[in-house]
Amino acid sequence: MSRFALVEIEDGPRVRCYCEPGLSIHVSDRCIVEADNVLEAGRVAELEESDAAVPDKKAARVLRCATLQDQAKAKENALRSKMALDSCIQKVEKYKLEMRLGRVRYSFDRKVLMVLFTAESRVDFRDMVKDLAGELHTRVEMKQIGVRDEAGHIGGMGPCGRAMCCCSWLHRFESINVKMAKAQGLSLNPATISGMCGRLKCCLRYEYDQYRELGRKMPREGSMVTCPDGKGKVIGRDVLTQRVRVRMDQERVAEFDASDVKAIHHAGKGDRGDKK
Repeated sequence: MSRFALVEIEDGPRVRCYCEPGLSIHVSDRCIVEADNVLEAGRVAELEESDAAVPDKKAARVLRCATLQDQAKAKENALRSKMALDSCIQKVEKYKLEMRLGRVRYSFDRKVLMVLFTAESRVDFRDMVKDLAGELHTRVEMKQIGVRDEAGHIGGMGPCGRAMCCCSWLHRFESINVKMAKAQGLSLNPATISGMCGRLKCCLRYEYDQYRELGRKMPREGSMVTCPDGKGKVIGRDVLTQRVRVRMDQERVAEFDASDVKAIHHAGKGDRGDKK
């Protein structure tokens, strides 16, 4: 039985690392890991037992729990990273590159300087990398990221009053589309359904499946139905409370439980709440 740890690299990604037998480590412990022959400092987010074979020596692995000296070095690296950011800004201006710098950080052993940036198109940064490597005496790795990743790195408060999901706990972005907002009856005003990054809010995905499943049990808007007061036309639905608003004769509007309303004719694709 092998043990693996999901480690959150400081100012970096999550890495699944193999734990050597006999290593005493727990969730939330700070640790030093080796990945791609580079040392990184991080925090254990999860631990798991697996029947998988012991990975080869090239696989990421946890070396040890972080000592006080390791933690002091990590703080020093954070200061050096800020200084390196200033150097990166100067190089971007020097070579007139159309990019926006995001986060700049050293690996724990300072062998690699990772530079995250956003750009509208492809950028030729080879001269900048050579100049930086010569000045800082380290290997420079450039990585272009999207605006959603950039928002996660910068951080901020969402309209709900809490820290944005992408900078607090959301580590994998799923595809979001306007259909999800429609299914939940939300206003399609871009200012309402867009996040701080300018893209559709990630939280539109959270309840979409539930809205879609509940909507299937209800007649869709515009369909003719029978209800306790007679026949009418559906003019509105509240999916969460399973209530349906029906326009009766003489323009009278009444509201009923979805279970009391039955469709009397269907559109060609069926009476499914998630179809438009």
